[in-house]
Amino acid sequence: MDLYLMCKKTMSVFIRRCADLRLLIVVTAMACTAGTKAQDRLLSAGSTVEPALQKLAERLLNKKQGSIVAIEPSTGRVLCMASRDKLDSANNRAVSEAYSPGSTFKTAQALTMFSEGQIFENTEYNCHEGFWVDNIHIGCHKHPSPLQLVQAIAQSCNSWFCKAFRDYINNRALYPSKFRAIGTWNKYMRSMGFGQTIALDISGENPGVLPDSAYLEQIHNGRWNGTTVMWNGMGQGEVKTTPLQLCNLAAVIANRGWYVSPHIRLDTEKDSSLLRRHHALPTPQAFDVVARGMRAAVIGGTCASINQQAFRMCGKTGTAENIGEDHSIFIGYAPKEKPTVAVCVYVENAGFGADLAAPLGALIMEQHVMGRLSERSEKHAAQWAGFRVKITPVEIPMSLDDF
Repeated sequence: MDLYLMCKKTMSVFIRRCADLRLLIVVTAMACTAGTKAQDRLLSAGSTVEPALQKLAERLLNKKQGSIVAIEPSTGRVLCMASRDKLDSANNRAVSEAYSPGSTFKTAQALTMFSEGQIFENTEYNCHEGFWVDNIHIGCHKHPSPLQLVQAIAQSCNSWFCKAFRDYINNRALYPSKFRAIGTWNKYMRSMGFGQTIALDISGENPGVLPDSAYLEQIHNGRWNGTTVMWNGMGQGEVKTTPLQLCNLAAVIANRGWYVSPHIRLDTEKDSSLLRRHHALPTPQAFDVVARGMRAAVIGGTCASINQQAFRMCGKTGTAENIGEDHSIFIGYAPKEKPTVAVCVYVENAGFGADLAAPLGALIMEQHVMGRLSERSEKHAAQWAGFRVKITPVEIPMSLDDF
């Protein structure tokens, strides 16, 4: 027997009796209340948030689910933190949700592997719209091949980064064992803010998932190698990050190797010891190469559509595979020379990073750097604000005892 319930006029809940006397609730959002109390607090006195930037971010997330975060790289101040959750308007998805980072994570992979001497600027890997391994096809979009490192970042080549990470884990000349390889990788990633909470004064933060040897031994029953975990090379697989952590990664690259813990309250800055610089492990040369790759992505790579003359930005798109439509992701910073803003846009089920997240990220950077949107950009903002993204239904198994 099917039961239909309406809950708070904001969602429809379809409940189906299962054979094992459990209930499967399929929740599909129908509406989302704009302007929650949590969002209003972000604009209160004593906040680091820029009101115009926050309002733009909230506007761009209309009819979507996801988050937009912007940080001032030199101080760690959160300039905006907008979140849309079509089921729970009080849930801050910028910090509470840990997702696959997709291809934005290739920047962190390049920083680590370059610093360790696994890859070099002239390292090449072939890609023919992907490659095959063990009867599994790892897909990639069409682009010139082979590519060297800067263009591998710019064109976001899945084959390049999966093969490079596989070879890194299996490299017995660099590491005596796979355990030492993944342990070294884990240290680099933690130094960039992954696998831990990083905010000073933002509640509900999820540390994400950063695999180490113990974790991989457990989930793979001791049977893993470079091929097994190569998906992490392109930001899929076991690794999970929050949008705040990805924004912080953009800040680390903008600063060429350090970050200040993100914070959203000005009174947090009264304790100067909290504002120390956290130095990442990658080398200055690695940051230079990755920054050039992110600039190349804007000039003629996967986010070339957001390039403009008013100021120079650096960016990296990402597309995270999941159940339903892919998630659209973008990280970036601007201006290129003396960055004042780092941004992460994460929109669920919105497809390729270049299609939605990158244009939204560009608008956020323009608003901050220029102080306003151009007439042309304002038209684009209005169009994106009206663009609806259909969310994949969430399936939650529940017991009859829950009612």
